[in-house]
Amino acid sequence: MFTDASTPKSADGTGESYEPASGLKVRFLLTFDDGPHHCTSRVLQTLAVNSVQDEIKAVFFVQTRHPEGGGSAAGRVILKQEHQEGHVLGLHTGTATGHISHTSLSRMELERSLENGKKDLAAIMHRSPLLVRPPYWRYNARSLECYGRHDLHMLLSDVKAYDGINWGAHVFRRWNFRSQLNRVRNESRHVARRDREETRPVVVTFHDTNAYTADNLAEYLSLLIDEAERLGLPLHTKPFFDQPSDVLDGALQCAVHNPVPTFHSGMCVTTG
Repeated sequence: MFTDASTPKSADGTGESYEPASGLKVRFLLTFDDGPHHCTSRVLQTLAVNSVQDEIKAVFFVQTRHPEGGGSAAGRVILKQEHQEGHVLGLHTGTATGHISHTSLSRMELERSLENGKKDLAAIMHRSPLLVRPPYWRYNARSLECYGRHDLHMLLSDVKAYDGINWGAHVFRRWNFRSQLNRVRNESRHVARRDREETRPVVVTFHDTNAYTADNLAEYLSLLIDEAERLGLPLHTKPFFDQPSDVLDGALQCAVHNPVPTFHSGMCVTTG
């Protein structure tokens, strides 16, 4: 199923080749934003059974009170299904008005959103969530302080499908993954000098609200493997996380616990 990653392939049509990366074994930690949604069920089916690796577990950053998401009866059923199938639930929004940037909320509104979201997820998980991802990836000093008070760790990502922007077929999917994974590869080579035996979680972001993603997720998984091998990134024997505890541990390892953002007009917008 997986080809030997020790011999990197040259890039299609460019003749460019890559030296093998050393040390860290890459495992892809999949995350999905903006659900629950009617497309989420197809995502769950593909994660459970696909041609790449069955029983993949992911983090779902959810909108617990969106009237068409977690605020609906159907949405709550999907949230329970995600938890029952061993996926990790993280907080995206806890506001009934939906996908609103945390930086645009007042302090009181943000506190209420986090409190409500944690309460909603705790009712399903029987424990408080530990992960948060701000809408639009926008955060500032005030929102970071609020996350800390609520024992929430902000998880961004290493690789994005950009399917929250492009809602159809993305002609640059392969190049997009290759470019971002090459950055991961270069970073991993430096980290590997400190500990050559560690696993390197690579956080990948999708949107389970995107019908194209839901219908073509297996192809995305294959592209991640193909491009990692092309770049000579050493892959774990199971390149996607498949145990809930490992997913959470990997996410916390990658989470921004004490970030020092660069601010522009009082706001930090990261590219993950």
